[in-house]
Amino acid sequence: MRILVRLLFRLRVEGIENLPAPPFLIASNHQVWYDTAFIAAAFPKLPMIYTMARRDTVFNRRWKRWLMPKLGVFPIQPRQGQLDETGVDTVYQVLRRGGVVLIFPEGRYSRGRDLRPLRMGVGHFALQAGVPICPVAISGVDRLRLFGRVEVSMAPPIRPDPPRWWALNQRVLQVVDNVRRAILTAFDVDGQPRAPGRLRSLPGRLRLRLRRRRAGALPPPG
Repeated sequence: MRILVRLLFRLRVEGIENLPAPPFLIASNHQVWYDTAFIAAAFPKLPMIYTMARRDTVFNRRWKRWLMPKLGVFPIQPRQGQLDETGVDTVYQVLRRGGVVLIFPEGRYSRGRDLRPLRMGVGHFALQAGVPICPVAISGVDRLRLFGRVEVSMAPPIRPDPPRWWALNQRVLQVVDNVRRAILTAFDVDGQPRAPGRLRSLPGRLRLRLRRRRAGALPPPG
């Protein structure tokens, strides 16, 4: 899959020097269901990168049930926004074996830089397992075409210190906020903003245009 992705698309990878040694978690924004293939192709030959996906939507066809495990995807069936016990146990088992787990903390698809609120799971996993988090920003897959460019940027790892038990929830919030900031920073890793997704809202476009005009990048109207 790694070779196929690199043959069919122009994959640009930045920040590879930021990778920690396994085990670690990857926390990425989430644009489409096949994000995983591009993120895995961007990483060097590590232990297999595992990730989770809903049983009722991603494992709902025979060919998917055959293909997904070969890509390191294991099924979960969350209830009321919470992971099932089997999914949680699988994450910890992979990390204990020195593996790598990819998590999409938004929980749903987003477009461009417009991240959804992040869920707390990535913070709990990192603190409980004592592993670093590698924040990743991926762009271009939401408007993918053959031989099109996809960019994967890796921010410096977040290494959360285990808190006292009474401070766990507060520490989780801090870790998740740091992950969000790191993903947004990774979009601008080379100093230039990435192209936004096609579904950016009208107010968002107007704010961007106003900022550029103030900076002298756009001529005044009329």
